Amino acid sequence: MSVETENAVLPPHIAHSHGPSTSDQALSTEKSQEALFARLTELVKEAPVTLFMKGTPKSPVCRFSRRIVRVLNDHKIMYSYFNVLSDEDVRVGLKAFGEWPTFPQLWVEGELVGGLDIVKEEFSSNPSFLNQHSREENTA
Repeated sequence: MSVETENAVLPPHIAHSHGPSTSDQALSTEKSQEALFARLTELVKEAPVTLFMKGTPKSPVCRFSRRIVRVLNDHKIMYSYFNVLSDEDVRVGLKAFGEWPTFPQLWVEGELVGGLDIVKEEFSSNPSFLNQHSREENTA
């Protein structure tokens, strides 16, 4: 004789003995994601140009971060940066927030431009790209 538990109904004290219900967890996760997205919104708007990268401009951790720093510096762009390796929530959350799966990510005026290849394309196709954020423009 076999016991089937597929359609069994557990008493309430047993059914909820494993912690919060799935709907409670989903609500908590949703609020956590809302809080994270609010924080990310502030971060991407904190400076006119923000580079989210692995490492720092003086000490990039990956070749793509190193290259995008070189591109921005060659064009004398003023930018702030955020080391995504210093904050796991930002590193993981920004990928979903910006719908961009990799780093570095360049954000301008709160809008995602893209990664290294997109930034290089922008400078190639539009020589005045980010001119309003260059050190030369602001010293004139």
